[in-house]
Amino acid sequence: MSCKVTDFLPQDELLAGLAEESAELAAKALKMRRVFGDVNPTPVGYMQAKHDLEEEIADVMNYLNQLHVYEEENVQRIMKEKHSRWLARLIEARKKEDAARFRGKRYYEE
Repeated sequence: MSCKVTDFLPQDELLAGLAEESAELAAKALKMRRVFGDVNPTPVGYMQAKHDLEEEIADVMNYLNQLHVYEEENVQRIMKEKHSRWLARLIEARKKEDAARFRGKRYYEE
């Protein structure tokens, strides 16, 4: 007989843990952003920030793997839909930027 996390923790505690780990993941993602930028530098190097981010991703995934409040197929379908909308918004924004840049260039050339 093998033990599982769900033998010890009910769904509400797993959800609380997921929320906590998700907040930690968000903080590490913001730290990684600072590593890439130069506006607000951090003493944390790339490798440490990457390791910290991966650790939090693993924590979140562990909680997600224990939760039984969602259906994987639904999540996969929603992810595909959201990805398509996200990409469409990025493409549209790029088109608007390019059009504005073109209008600005013509304005100054006249």
